[in-house]
Amino acid sequence: MTAGSLIRAARKSRKLTQRALGRRAQLSQPHLSLIERGHQNPSFDAVERALRAAGHRLVSVPTVRDDTAAIAADIRIAVADGRDDLALRRFIQLNDNLRAERGAARFALAISPPEPTGSRQWDAALAAVVAHHLGAERLPLPDWTDTPERALRRPWVLGEGPYTLTPPPDRVPPEFAKRRVLVDEDTLASA
Repeated sequence: MTAGSLIRAARKSRKLTQRALGRRAQLSQPHLSLIERGHQNPSFDAVERALRAAGHRLVSVPTVRDDTAAIAADIRIAVADGRDDLALRRFIQLNDNLRAERGAARFALAISPPEPTGSRQWDAALAAVVAHHLGAERLPLPDWTDTPERALRRPWVLGEGPYTLTPPPDRVPPEFAKRRVLVDEDTLASA
């Protein structure tokens, strides 16, 4: 996750405009805009001030894996480019990242609310995989995983394509079934 996406996620989680956050953090709105768009590399002080102004804290957790917000950004690009195969690969990477971590590191990979991907299906799948892995350790679920826009009205088979089979209901993990994202539990067990 970049400094800009971290600040943008913190700002949006508090429903603040760039101008409002800038006033609180004593940073100009144009400066925040440049940071959020990745056109300026901010100082640590500027990042910390912006996060504190949004009611967030910067915490370091030892991991080399991409978090949910970073992978959601990659999926957003894949969706915009019509690359469902790439979106699926990034989703599987997030699944593997969450499987590989435990405790605080697993939670840290999921806590920042990801921005919408441009696809309700992928937004629901991201919430489901986070709920699946955090629930396995009885870790608290971030609020963003249970918002209405993170669930589908009609079932969607993850990785839907000419060779994808709809899994039987008893093979779909509950966190996925709740959001109507259909995936066989064995798909989530592969690394």
